[in-house]
Amino acid sequence: MIPAQADCKRPFVLYADLNVTESKAWLVHKMLGAGELSVFYGAPGCGKGVIIEDLALHIASGHEWHGRPVTRGAVVYVALERKRLVERRAIAFRKRHGLEDLPFAIVGGVYDFRQPATAAEIANICRDVERETTERIVLVIVDTVSRALAGGDENSPKDMGALVTTVAKLQEKTEAAVLLVHHKPHDSERMRGHGALFGAVDTTVAVANTGSVRTAKVVKANDSEEGEGVAFTVAGVQIAADGTTAAVAIPADMAAAEPAKSKRGGNPRERRALSALAETVLTQGEPAPPSFGLTAPTNCVPLDSWRQELCRRDIIESSDKNPRATFKRIKEGMAAKGMIGILDDRVWAA
Repeated sequence: MIPAQADCKRPFVLYADLNVTESKAWLVHKMLGAGELSVFYGAPGCGKGVIIEDLALHIASGHEWHGRPVTRGAVVYVALERKRLVERRAIAFRKRHGLEDLPFAIVGGVYDFRQPATAAEIANICRDVERETTERIVLVIVDTVSRALAGGDENSPKDMGALVTTVAKLQEKTEAAVLLVHHKPHDSERMRGHGALFGAVDTTVAVANTGSVRTAKVVKANDSEEGEGVAFTVAGVQIAADGTTAAVAIPADMAAAEPAKSKRGGNPRERRALSALAETVLTQGEPAPPSFGLTAPTNCVPLDSWRQELCRRDIIESSDKNPRATFKRIKEGMAAKGMIGILDDRVWAA
């Protein structure tokens, strides 16, 4: 018999070495496995950025998330887009929860996750964060897949496969879970892009705005139950004296998460437009003037701000030959159904 070399670490494990039993280690109970790869995805404006950062900050604080135990540890948020927005949301979380210091680091810049060297760069940053916080990194968030491809093609097996390989190397170097932020096509509920990513992940979580509340539900889970999820709403927290606000996630009842039908019969496009208006008011809204005569305090935004958001979300498609006429039809149809109010070139949700 060939003697085992006990003085060196083997790159494999033998059947006989396996434990008799082994429980799955959770980062967030029944939602995210420790050390695994997950993707949170959804349409623009669905609230995925808010709920992902809320989850990350609960892990960094060690506090339960929607009643689910978490594994406390340091978190690195690689914000490849809208880094300042990620920072503002963290400030809002601090103000709402009164938590002054957490092992949570936000990284900006441009990183090409098709390149293997990127795994080493991010891993080095993680080691620096561990030294600064004296906490072990348990989660790395990469926001978004599109930016991580650095101009690559989401539908290319080569580009998406290269990203998957780099992420795997990052997991190996840090032993942390990696959460990717991704989008879905406008006409489908699946993740956008080549199936190489879907095949590689342990868990996918779909984030959606159902109308009354928003949800984050497990769609794919390799070795746990699918269908687990949480419900939440989004609220603004003032973070500066000039009235600047940032969004935070507020836990909600899953029972209220059934798709809401407008009591005034809005069609799917109008309901998406109403959701876009709500998000625009949340980030840019100002109190309606007293001259509007509204019976309750109401925030509103310029019509042009709402129109720009409809274009950004492709509710008014980029190929539309007359986008202003389309916007006119949308706003007049919604106003006629009582879904919105319009006065002096300002709009609010009715």
